[in-house]
Amino acid sequence: MTGAPDPDIDAPVDIPTELAALDRARDATKVKLAKLSTIDNEAADEYSAAFMDHMVGVTIDKLRQELVVFGRIDDELPWRVGLYGIDSGGEQLVIDWRAPFAEGFYQATLDDPRGLRRRVSYVGSITDLLVEDFVDGGVSGASPLMAELSRSRGTEMRAAVATLQSEQDRLVRLDPAAQLVLRGGPGTGKTVVALHRAAWLVYNDRRITSDRFLVIGPSDRFLRFVSAVLPTLGESRITQTTFDRHLGSSHPAGSDQRWLDVLDRLEASLPQPTTVRSSGRWIPEDEIAALCERVLALSVPWRERRKIFLGRVASQLEINAKEATRVGGAVMPAVSTTAAWKRITSKASLEALGAPDDLIDAWLGPRGRDKPADGALLDEVKARFEGVTTRYAHVVVDEAQDLTLFQLRAVMRRSDGLTLVGDDAQRSVAAGLGLRKVAEMLGTPLEQMDIAYRMSAEIADWLNAHAERNGIDSVRLVGIRPNGIAVVDAPGTDAETHRARLAERWENVALIERSDVWSHKGVEYDGVVVDTAGLSAHEVYLAASRAAHELVIV
Repeated sequence: MTGAPDPDIDAPVDIPTELAALDRARDATKVKLAKLSTIDNEAADEYSAAFMDHMVGVTIDKLRQELVVFGRIDDELPWRVGLYGIDSGGEQLVIDWRAPFAEGFYQATLDDPRGLRRRVSYVGSITDLLVEDFVDGGVSGASPLMAELSRSRGTEMRAAVATLQSEQDRLVRLDPAAQLVLRGGPGTGKTVVALHRAAWLVYNDRRITSDRFLVIGPSDRFLRFVSAVLPTLGESRITQTTFDRHLGSSHPAGSDQRWLDVLDRLEASLPQPTTVRSSGRWIPEDEIAALCERVLALSVPWRERRKIFLGRVASQLEINAKEATRVGGAVMPAVSTTAAWKRITSKASLEALGAPDDLIDAWLGPRGRDKPADGALLDEVKARFEGVTTRYAHVVVDEAQDLTLFQLRAVMRRSDGLTLVGDDAQRSVAAGLGLRKVAEMLGTPLEQMDIAYRMSAEIADWLNAHAERNGIDSVRLVGIRPNGIAVVDAPGTDAETHRARLAERWENVALIERSDVWSHKGVEYDGVVVDTAGLSAHEVYLAASRAAHELVIV
């Protein structure tokens, strides 16, 4: 790999030099785009042709984006770092931010320069430069991070790839095989880490493609807010959804962990051991019972266990599969997901299985006649009896503190890798496991972030004090960005008046009330007015934590 040559690596870093380098990269992009647009697809078969068309389309879509370069790192040569790589004639003009070499852009420090001479970061549209000279220890220019944080938040989440901090970048670049459970306080960038990790994994792990990646968020409002991030990182084909859309709606009683015992008893009740005979050969009842017991112990769906049982019957009796099904099918009956679900939505069946009375009443109503629905519990039933075939290479879950037992089991059985992020102080689901329990079940360490980047230090301090006063299990935030705007704590004043005042100053403001407090989870605003009427201390914490620049409590 050859870097883009500058006249003199020791010459002062200036904006004209950087602009000239960007012009060269844009010219190379135009050439590549023109070549891709004229590719004559001569693939050997229809499938290959379709695949080639798809890949060319993906590449063209990427190259049509505005070429974004946000800095450079220098060793013997300068290396520009951007959203994706650009080369020309073997000369690397821009390094993709996800490439291993680009890690130095995020991790190098004066104390640990990673073998680099300097780092240059662009501020805004290259209106200024932050130059960190690792040789002489000099630093000049403005901070891109502070410039970004002081901007209006807008109505969409922005990619933070140009301003990722070292602790965020470390988590983004964790080994692809690692499960990540991340607890982060409001504004610490846990969602940023999750989405950037998604893009990084697709780039660095060949087993993971965009179509085998799933992002699950808490609400449609949240998904609309973050929808622009992945496309700007070069990954526009990653599916984003909610649990309700992916699995189905939830029932208050559907998350009760006692269902595990009920379902275990259901499976154990299905075999009916008896002597099996065919064509003068026979297997006594005690041997059938032992075989049933062995088969039940297998960690495969009922459908597969039944197939194994019938195969062993066929082998011992020396008969074909059809005859084995006839003579042994009643011992291990065929049970579909639908049939199993009918059993656990019947009061009589649940009583026969020894389900607790309070669980039955909560599930079926006091008269035992309700027709409950719970997507995650149904998925558990399907996994036990028929198996789940849809799998993903990786699943990201935001607001993972609200994962119920069966939601977690659903994503675990669907994915080879997981990234789960959230904040226990913002739990909104009574049956939510919490991040410590989630990490324990996955057997992975619980990572934690406490530096509040998004919000002002004044808002972070208010949240810390509110959590302490009300005994909320929160991450104690470290605010790095004072803006001189004190939190207004004015109970009893008119909320709409405050909202109108904030709207004159900021682009994106919200009045958060009891009726919709939880729908704002994960979303951020320049200014927030919290109407505390009817809100719990936890709900006030959630609502207030949505503010980046200005907060009013009424």
